Amino acid sequence: MFRTCDITGFKVDLKAQTLIRVNAVFAVVSLLVAIACAILLVFTRWPQFHLLDAEWFYRVLTAHGLNALIFWIVFFEAAGLVFGSTVTLNARMAYPMGGWIATYLMIGGFLLTNIMVFQGFADVLFTSYVPLKAHPLYYLGIILFAVGALLMVAVFFGNLMVARKEKTYGESLPLFTYGLTAAAIIAVITLATGAIIYIPALLWSMGIIENLDPATYKVVWWGLGHSSQQINVCAMVAIWYLMSLLT
Repeated sequence: MFRTCDITGFKVDLKAQTLIRVNAVFAVVSLLVAIACAILLVFTRWPQFHLLDAEWFYRVLTAHGLNALIFWIVFFEAAGLVFGSTVTLNARMAYPMGGWIATYLMIGGFLLTNIMVFQGFADVLFTSYVPLKAHPLYYLGIILFAVGALLMVAVFFGNLMVARKEKTYGESLPLFTYGLTAAAIIAVITLATGAIIYIPALLWSMGIIENLDPATYKVVWWGLGHSSQQINVCAMVAIWYLMSLLT
């Protein structure tokens, strides 16, 4: 079922619309958590206040990094992927259930990771460098979030295939959707890199793996850390093009 947007004239699949809204809401929630943590950190570094003790300072710093650099960005881009592969193409969701499974995994990972951090089971900072060890559920939360994000990328590509088959757009993709496609390709590499290092970290935290080389962990982890920002840059430029189109 579709509706027509009064402002843009785009056809909007109502199933896609709900999915976009949920991911956008959790993006904003993640951003608000990151902002709240940032304010606490500022007032801790301000000598006249020194709000948090050392333990809580690093706990809040860990939460700030995760919510600002992973959860906020990826939730927002998940909403963008659904929007760019359905609304701007006047197309339908190819597999709505897949989108919801992806979203539930991401929400579950977001909640689990933050709970572990704020309960004091993961005072390891955003990078969680070995030999710093967190609770296994912390690593599991990040893995669930990454798997959900990968599934959302798969849904995005599925939507593109359906839109092309049903000829809902012209000979080439709109520039906005093309930019999101580039971001999605980078996301596959980024999230796969994260899985490569976080799965061994999970096994190490459970005692199944005895040793995890710190240097190897650091090198592979930054395949996730740096690349995730390139997803953000690519999607941001694509959104600029969309704004120029709409205005």
